[in-house]
Amino acid sequence: MQPQPLILKITSALLLTFAAHTAFSATPDNGDSITKNDLTKPVTDFPADLVSGANQTQFANYAWRLFIAATQQTSATLSSGQGRAVGNGKNNFIDTGTSPGVDNPLVFESFYHRTEAFPFYTSQKPPSPIQQLPVYYTFYTDNSDKTVPLTVSGQNYVYLDETNQISQNFLYYQNSYAPEFPVLFMAKVNEIEASYALDPARKAPSSSVSWDFPDGVVEVKSAWRRVKDIKNSNPQNYHQASATYYIMDASGVPTIHTDTFALIALHIIQKTANYQEFIFTTFEHVDAVTRDSNNKITDPAYKTTYNNLSYQTPSDDPHTATVTGAYSINAPGQPAQQNKQTTYDLPDAGAISQDYTTVVQPNTIIKEVNDVNNQVNALIKSLDQDNIWANYRLKGVQAIPTSDSTASNYFLANIVVESSQPGIQLFTGILLNGGVPVQGIQDKNQQYFVNCRGDIGNTQCVYPDPKLNTSTPPATYNNVSLNVQQNQPVPAAQFSMGGCQGCHGAAQQLGRDFSFLANGVGGKGKELDAVPSSALPAAQKQAINRKMIKSSAFDLR
Repeated sequence: MQPQPLILKITSALLLTFAAHTAFSATPDNGDSITKNDLTKPVTDFPADLVSGANQTQFANYAWRLFIAATQQTSATLSSGQGRAVGNGKNNFIDTGTSPGVDNPLVFESFYHRTEAFPFYTSQKPPSPIQQLPVYYTFYTDNSDKTVPLTVSGQNYVYLDETNQISQNFLYYQNSYAPEFPVLFMAKVNEIEASYALDPARKAPSSSVSWDFPDGVVEVKSAWRRVKDIKNSNPQNYHQASATYYIMDASGVPTIHTDTFALIALHIIQKTANYQEFIFTTFEHVDAVTRDSNNKITDPAYKTTYNNLSYQTPSDDPHTATVTGAYSINAPGQPAQQNKQTTYDLPDAGAISQDYTTVVQPNTIIKEVNDVNNQVNALIKSLDQDNIWANYRLKGVQAIPTSDSTASNYFLANIVVESSQPGIQLFTGILLNGGVPVQGIQDKNQQYFVNCRGDIGNTQCVYPDPKLNTSTPPATYNNVSLNVQQNQPVPAAQFSMGGCQGCHGAAQQLGRDFSFLANGVGGKGKELDAVPSSALPAAQKQAINRKMIKSSAFDLR
């Protein structure tokens, strides 16, 4: 798919009208094993729900059905947006994986980008994006700190406008053909969420006026590498797509670039009637992590955006996390092992390296997930030995909040989406600051990540330096509430959940029903991220990255 000519202009606005088109199956899925029919039928709808009380094997099978539905080929093109977000009824799951690229965007690629569902605007909302060509309503901040609105059209469905991991880290493949080019990210939603968010009558969410998304809402977040940068694995083993991204030079003006990118990870989360706190699923490519001949991890590596780390009581080093799982490596054909608990020492509090830190993989992949992965991967290969989708594996699933940090999948994280161990890889508790300088800070070189870990108990969080924030710290580590009701105050948080669900609980506590994207409602939108030009000196690259961190920070007030 080649992009049409670019149009950049001051954001315009029209009234919105919506009609939802996402296809869902009629009855709750029972979580049975994936079959040949699941992989070869020409139309695969998103499952509407999963039976209540599902076990870990049922959750894993359900996650694969979400993945199969999300990776169907659509009939949408860059000439017509008709057919976005639904399979074309001709090409099945196996078909889409017979070669690295396909002619039309996949279902998840054609979902509605965060800048379509939560557009930036200064007066009226833009028109409905449903079944229309993608138009990205965004902005950037120039060198004089002026906000410059942009309406970007004529570009790819894969629109990579995030350069970092929720303002905490940049992720790189050091042993590639472009070591300083970061992994890029994209967040999208289905029609149900877009329609809900853009309803003219919708009030902005807050802790006192909560959103309660309809059942069937789906959000996806994907991670991508440039194909031409891949050095130590076979680029033909990845799903590929033509993608749009931005480069910024010393002028402070982002310029659009197009290249072919490889999919390395996919988050899919869904709200259902039986699972009101969302079902969180995440998939990794088998080569997302590369190792040397001694099985030592060589890539990827992250750079933190903060230079000081502070844990809460007890703050003594080493600070530990106990996880449940059977495997650290997410690879095909792993023999059966039993789940066990393993305790890991987290990085020491205090100064944090600003250089590359190679990722680590704790034993968080449970036996049940590995068994389902092996069954699905073997079935795919029986139909097509070289199929692309056989290279993607489920990492885990969360659906039931708990405060028990030894529960299966409690520390659910994707190695290329939540990469830093002290931050979001072994997340539990609450988010504070995320390393971005906040109100009251006096020394911008002192960027702290305050790690209020919920596995310690309901103790008040404390900032390491009162200059960092003058607001009252949260009272507890709890992050997930139950029984949220539309336009009502968020009930008191009952659980200190870990991993994806616990992290997204920070958004729920602010009335956004587990969606960080809802921070962009009411015209606030999302500032685009740009990769620093390779021609710039190191100091200017760092300055641009600091700017991108601010643009990606979540408003946790």
